[in-house]
Amino acid sequence: MSESMTETKLTERQMKMLNLIKELPTITAKKMSETLSVSQRTVERDLSTLKNKGVLMREGKDNDGLWQILITMG
Repeated sequence: MSESMTETKLTERQMKMLNLIKELPTITAKKMSETLSVSQRTVERDLSTLKNKGVLMREGKDNDGLWQILITMG
């Protein structure tokens, strides 16, 4: 059962990250950090939070996998 973004408390940056992933599921943390003008470590921390909340999962290997969003994006 998937939740909606409004039911899952996300920061504005996390929502922007999900939008980037929706547009390009193969995007890297480095590219997200460049696009959002934050450090790569900040992106990695947010990705970890999103995975722990059940919002996001990584499919495949780190270097050639893709992100899968597990909630409904309104």
